[in-house]
Amino acid sequence: MDDRFRRSLKVSTIAHGVILLIAIIAPLVFNWRLRQKRKEIVSIVEFTVALPEAPAPEPVRDFRAPEPPKPPPKPIVPDIPEPAPKPKVEKSQKKITRPPPKPQTPPLSAEEIKKLLAKGAKISDKTSIPSDLDSLSWYYALVRQTMYDAWTQPGGLARSAGIITKVEIRVQRDGTITRRRMIQSSGHSVMDDSVMRAVEAVARIKPLPAEVRGSYYDITIEFELAAGAL
Repeated sequence: MDDRFRRSLKVSTIAHGVILLIAIIAPLVFNWRLRQKRKEIVSIVEFTVALPEAPAPEPVRDFRAPEPPKPPPKPIVPDIPEPAPKPKVEKSQKKITRPPPKPQTPPLSAEEIKKLLAKGAKISDKTSIPSDLDSLSWYYALVRQTMYDAWTQPGGLARSAGIITKVEIRVQRDGTITRRRMIQSSGHSVMDDSVMRAVEAVARIKPLPAEVRGSYYDITIEFELAAGAL
């Protein structure tokens, strides 16, 4: 019994010693193997170094001489045509003799007309009134005097005395004036307007004489600006 017990105790002690040894050695071996594997792992770390940018190249300087300024453009001068030579006026050696102007018969006044009518003066192709009066002169003088009495001569026409405006009127058989028109202007609207106002103001005059043929008679009247109207 003692031998068996001793052998069993010895075997048990050895077994426990082996187990204890394995328990101690195993972690050491594991740690050693782990360190070996760590050494085999190589960590590659890439280091990037930022290099400074290269400085920009300096601008190339142009050492050429600057171009001279261009002269301003010359003004365009239009071609002015030369004036054509004036034609020479040749004086004629012939002398032109003009006949003297016919003297104008002064207009009859209203009193003179009344005197002629009182004497029985009549109008016909062969007048029976004095020889210094043409046919229808007395009737024309009467019409002219009537128009002049209605006319107010305009003022303000300095140096215009003697200008004339001609008007034609149409007189019906009974003396009614049915048409009035200006046939010659004086060149001054003030003068012309005053004449037309006078003619428009007279609507009727003395009936036409029996010797006048036709249903109407056209009479031309000259209105002349007198010097006293200035």
